[in-house]
Amino acid sequence: MIEFRNVSKVYSTGTEAVHNANFSIDKGEFAFLIGTSGSGKSTLIKLILKEEEPSDGNIIINGKDTTFLKRSRVPYLRRSMGIVFQDFRLLPDKTVYDNVAYAMYIVRATQRHIRRQVPMVLSLVGLSGKAKMYPHELSGGEQQRVALARALVNNPSMLIADEPTRKFRSRDCLGDNEFT
Repeated sequence: MIEFRNVSKVYSTGTEAVHNANFSIDKGEFAFLIGTSGSGKSTLIKLILKEEEPSDGNIIINGKDTTFLKRSRVPYLRRSMGIVFQDFRLLPDKTVYDNVAYAMYIVRATQRHIRRQVPMVLSLVGLSGKAKMYPHELSGGEQQRVALARALVNNPSMLIADEPTRKFRSRDCLGDNEFT
């Protein structure tokens, strides 16, 4: 599903964020990238999403070499991915329901399909009762689950999460303990 072949990324400042990365992640595999701040984790995600271009090497997504993918084709590549960003990127003027449905509007899903799928995925992440609320009315953990629901709603072939375990108060789901 994801393959890096001799991928390097050097920024214009001279900072080498990725050096000769070689790995593959197959369908059904879970992969976790662990490293210190500034070690290139987010850069790898940006390379997969085509937010950044590699300085060297090739990136293959779902069997297609995306290294020279035209900008106009990038949105189609991203449709195969569910993405949870570290800052969640929720739309503040939209309800929980509409934030999740927005991902379906983008791919031109039918209203009927949206009405079926959004409540199902909100239930999956434990937010059925929060559909009419706005992001500012939710805890950090609940906002994170909205972002997860939005990433899952179109049944992507892969899920990519940038720092999915950021600090949140676990009272959202497990009492009053704090986790990092």
